Amino acid sequence: MKKYLIIIYLFISSLPLSAQQDSTDWKTDVELGLRSYFMSTSYSGDYKNDHAWGQMARVALSTRLPHGLVINGEYLGFLRVLSSDLTALDPRVPNLNRYEVGLFDVNHLDRRLFGKIGNLNLAFEKEKFQAKFGRMEINSPFINHQDGRLSPTYVEGLRLGLQPRSNVNLTSHLIWAISPRSTGNWFSLSESMGMYPVGRDEFGNPSSYFGNTQVDFAHVLDVDITLKDQANLQLNHTYVQNIYSSFLAQWDKSWNIPDSNLKAITGLQTSFQHGIGNGGNEEVDLRYKNPEDYHLILSGRIGLRSKQNLWHLNYTKMQGKGRYLSPREWGRDPFYTFIPRERNEGLGHVDAISTFFQHSLAQKPLQLYTFMGVYFLPDAADASRNKYAVPSYAQVNLGMRYNMKEWVEGLNLHLILMGKAALDQQSLKPAWVYNKVNLFHVNTILNYTIPWK
Repeated sequence: MKKYLIIIYLFISSLPLSAQQDSTDWKTDVELGLRSYFMSTSYSGDYKNDHAWGQMARVALSTRLPHGLVINGEYLGFLRVLSSDLTALDPRVPNLNRYEVGLFDVNHLDRRLFGKIGNLNLAFEKEKFQAKFGRMEINSPFINHQDGRLSPTYVEGLRLGLQPRSNVNLTSHLIWAISPRSTGNWFSLSESMGMYPVGRDEFGNPSSYFGNTQVDFAHVLDVDITLKDQANLQLNHTYVQNIYSSFLAQWDKSWNIPDSNLKAITGLQTSFQHGIGNGGNEEVDLRYKNPEDYHLILSGRIGLRSKQNLWHLNYTKMQGKGRYLSPREWGRDPFYTFIPRERNEGLGHVDAISTFFQHSLAQKPLQLYTFMGVYFLPDAADASRNKYAVPSYAQVNLGMRYNMKEWVEGLNLHLILMGKAALDQQSLKPAWVYNKVNLFHVNTILNYTIPWK
């Protein structure tokens, strides 16, 4: 923390005295935010049900200085209002609850009240160049803020942005520390890997990479190109030193439909990942990833869009050697078939199909949506291809977003109902059910934002 304050002080001190004294060049924006989140999970069988209610309060400040400099700071406080006993285990499954614990600090579930620094950075902004140093949010395909919970994932590092042409955006992130979602502190990349459930190693034993993984930095390069005729191309390379290298290319395009207010949408995504270095540790039993692993993932989308409706159908095919791995502490899957509350990370091959429909009411700030997906996975007993022992499943999400500005400006409500069921109900082990399938999951989220300028 001190090193960032020192750097910020040195930058301000280096400004010409006249600029420091000219208060008209300084401008501070303040934003206050509240998030209230209730979550519950129940099962069709007699497994341990859970519920939790968490509250987050956030204050963020952004001060614009002369010469294009900006100081950003943010503090978040968290409160466990109530919950079931999240440290208790189901008698048949030696694993903690998976969903509700994410509202709090997964490393200290005994904490009822805690807080952390989120954004704390010094930024430089010019017309075609931006730089940011310190702690910040990130939203790239493989390292991102993730969905849901009380706060996003933050990273610590250096971000550079460049627009060499009006339709081309380049962004580079050099990352050396992280504060994952559902944690109350900052960690090195090595320390963060394994804070979420670690599953099994490729030999079927409990994974032992937590605390034994060596990774010094990660680098993320994003290229976003706006093409002609309503098309866009996104390129990404994510390099995690000593662990893996991932490439992604995504092309999206909208097509006008003659004599109609509809537009057709299409998308094609391809991703390739291969292991590098020693996978995190020279000891095979302690490594995070087999460096000989490689995977090719293809994903496609077709759909329709109108002023009030959006529908798309998606397909993903994953194939390769070993298991596709990307730390769950760092972000969610980027594939078209992703549905909130589940991922395909940790698997050797996947065939997935999903669909999404959203309707926005014309006269009210209300959106209704649904996700549906079917996911064919490797045998849950095959640890070499299925890290978390998840059986093939079907999932349905029903959601509603309502902007309550009619009553209070800045207040909005988000409701998510999720159901998951195993495709094969025969011979299911308790460890393949609890936290994974045959469950009903409820999320009620209330957000309130107050900007002060």
